[in-house]
Amino acid sequence: MKVAIYTRVSTIEQAEEGYSISEQQDKLKKYCDIKDWKVARVYTDPGFSGSNTNRPSLQQLISDCKNNMFDAVLVYKLDRLSRSQKDTLYLIEDVFNKNGVDFISLSENFDTSTAFGKAMIGILSVFAQLEREQITERMTLGRVGRAKAGKAMSWANCPFGYTIQKEIYEIDPFRAEIVKRIYRDYLAGISITAIKNNLNEEGHVGKDINWSYRTVRQVLDNIVYAGYIKYKNEIYPGLHRPIVSLSDYKKVQAELEKRRITQAELNNPRPFRTKYMLSGLMRCGYCNSVLQIRTIIYRNGKRSHRYHCPSSKPHKNSSYKRHDFDCGFKFVRKTEIESLVVDEIKKLPLNMDKVINNQENKDVAKEIKAIKAELQQVQKKQDKLVDLYLLDNINVDELNKKNDELSKQKENLQKRLNSLTDNKKKEKIEDFIKNAKEAKNIDKLDYEKQKVIVRNLVSGIKVFNDKVEINWNV
Repeated sequence: MKVAIYTRVSTIEQAEEGYSISEQQDKLKKYCDIKDWKVARVYTDPGFSGSNTNRPSLQQLISDCKNNMFDAVLVYKLDRLSRSQKDTLYLIEDVFNKNGVDFISLSENFDTSTAFGKAMIGILSVFAQLEREQITERMTLGRVGRAKAGKAMSWANCPFGYTIQKEIYEIDPFRAEIVKRIYRDYLAGISITAIKNNLNEEGHVGKDINWSYRTVRQVLDNIVYAGYIKYKNEIYPGLHRPIVSLSDYKKVQAELEKRRITQAELNNPRPFRTKYMLSGLMRCGYCNSVLQIRTIIYRNGKRSHRYHCPSSKPHKNSSYKRHDFDCGFKFVRKTEIESLVVDEIKKLPLNMDKVINNQENKDVAKEIKAIKAELQQVQKKQDKLVDLYLLDNINVDELNKKNDELSKQKENLQKRLNSLTDNKKKEKIEDFIKNAKEAKNIDKLDYEKQKVIVRNLVSGIKVFNDKVEINWNV
């Protein structure tokens, strides 16, 4: 019989007696000699945890198993294969047994070619899972201990403005000034969107990427900047120096809550409108990145605003580039693209039917595709139920109950598929027509009013070097 030997040891277990790679291999090879088995190959994963199957040699073993390169897999102990009950049973039942390969564990003295071995697999894998959960529990307690001691959360991302030195957050002087500025600007009444835009226009880089609404908000939310450590919703005094005072941090939290309430009352997704008419609406036609505005200052002191794609080339003051390729987008001047959009809005009353039909067709096609995908998933679940019943994993009552639930879900999806032109869609079209008619004199309105109209009518804009595609809120 040809046997594949598999050995594994995690970093923690390297020094434990009986778990070293060489000791496992020696014992397994001697066992093969006694049994007069031929060793087809030895597979070794040193320094890998048994909590998942993402191990190079294990993956090679699985591949070779499917190619019938051996008759059995031999391990020193069950948890060498995996500490996860789910993974253990998957490997034995769906990989080894499925390909006619037996599984043998030396320490537990059983193999899957016997009835006793098959029964023991399920029992022992439960204990392997228990051991893994105990390790996780010990790690969690260790993390809580670090937090209570005020040490840096070294397993998490280091907060912007700090570096980690000897388990303590140390201030990065340059980035810390940006953090202080974010807090100052927010307390001065400047919106998060405006702060984000200002930082990007000036070429400041946050965590090697352009600033976004989310990353600015994370800085404002994180109590680490006030000198504290947070873990599992518990807050502990940190050993590190704060970048902002606790008083300013609390003021920012109060202001965030105040603006959140205002936002909810206005039913507005963001409490402050953007500075520019098309901010956030335009995407690159080549790589789909959101276009970002930059200010160009000429020698004579004049300024020009242009929209650039972050994938086309890095900002001159930044080393950041979103992709490894240059998408080829050049730039578009703010005044030119805004004038183009305003002109298209003026033409809406003349092209109303065409615009609505085109947009409706796009939206309906998307929705139909999504619903059909959901229907396929429901059908797969129903098919799997039958398989589970045939394998005696569920009884007939469970089968009927779960099948009824899935049938109801399927019925609801079918109804959605049959009624894509519901009242809400009609109301949306009516609102669009009303807003479009009111916008016929948009070019005569001031900039702030134009912004409101554009946001009501336009859902997105794709910009290419030679053309522009506008998607309407229909």
